Amino acid sequence: MNIGARTLKTALAVAISVYLCELLHIGPALFAATSAVVCMQKSLGRSFKTALEEITVNVIAIAVAVTLGLLIPIQFLSMALATIILIVFFTKVIKVPNQIVLAVISAIFILASPQDEFLTQATSRSLALLIGLITANVINLTIAPPSYHRSLQAKLIELNNFSAQMLIDAVNRYHYINTITDEEKGKNKAELIMLYQEADSLYDLVRQEWNVTWFGIRKSTGKGHISNDFYKEYKNYCQGIWQRSQDLIFLAEERKARREKANAQTVSPEFDRIFEMLHHVIFSATSYNQQLQLKIKGEKTAPLPELHVWSKLHEIINEWQESKPDNSFYAHALTELSVVTYSIRWFAKESSRLLNME
Repeated sequence: MNIGARTLKTALAVAISVYLCELLHIGPALFAATSAVVCMQKSLGRSFKTALEEITVNVIAIAVAVTLGLLIPIQFLSMALATIILIVFFTKVIKVPNQIVLAVISAIFILASPQDEFLTQATSRSLALLIGLITANVINLTIAPPSYHRSLQAKLIELNNFSAQMLIDAVNRYHYINTITDEEKGKNKAELIMLYQEADSLYDLVRQEWNVTWFGIRKSTGKGHISNDFYKEYKNYCQGIWQRSQDLIFLAEERKARREKANAQTVSPEFDRIFEMLHHVIFSATSYNQQLQLKIKGEKTAPLPELHVWSKLHEIINEWQESKPDNSFYAHALTELSVVTYSIRWFAKESSRLLNME
């Protein structure tokens, strides 16, 4: 059985919280231990900002509990009222619903103080709860703070590989008139959504990370650090690749229907020449994309020349127009090819832009 960082840090938070309560003669120490466990389990990997939010919320909960305990000495009424007030306040007013559980637990612990010495016991219990809360957050933020950057990088590369493969497959489907089934469409879309949601969740965790050393000095991220803005741009880039693959799948279906209606006219040499050129462009764009994956990992990237697509395409289109000047069938094909070409060019241009992005 493996004992992970979460388990060890929780145990350490409990031990230190109880020790501090005994050292300062604050009790019951059980409240500090409970507060430390709940806090650590729900906030592992969260930010310094979230830690301050957590402490502030519980100070409010303590203030509500002490006030109600003094005004309403009947425990079950004061506990019920405190629960209602805290839930409504934290969901409707300051909108931090993720903090409600610990806040309500804190209030109930305080309101359970004996009435004949309520203020003394409430003060002691409040201090015990805060000791556990602060201890857990200090340990969480200073001892082996979790880093989600590598997990996010791996997930983004997985998302990128899937999206890029879908685009390449879509280009080939259009070229060879190989349409996709509805079942395959659904399966691919489900996988894309899953990968994107997982990347989105990791991105949120990365944005919340606050890696610190002792005395609150933030850790250096070091050479090759990727900014959160770049991660966001890369996610959008992968989504853009996917969207263009879906556009080309639709064009493949349109081309198949058009050719069947025209009794599958012979494919012109110019069409084959355009696709020969486009396959070279895809190969180059894939090289750009691979360099971009290296950048995501924080590795060194190689400079790549800018792709020139339209100038080569212009020559072939002129020849094509001369041989088929009045044929609407080929005019439709030319329109579709412009969309295919633009999609591939966008793939290359966006990867090049992101490679140069700071």
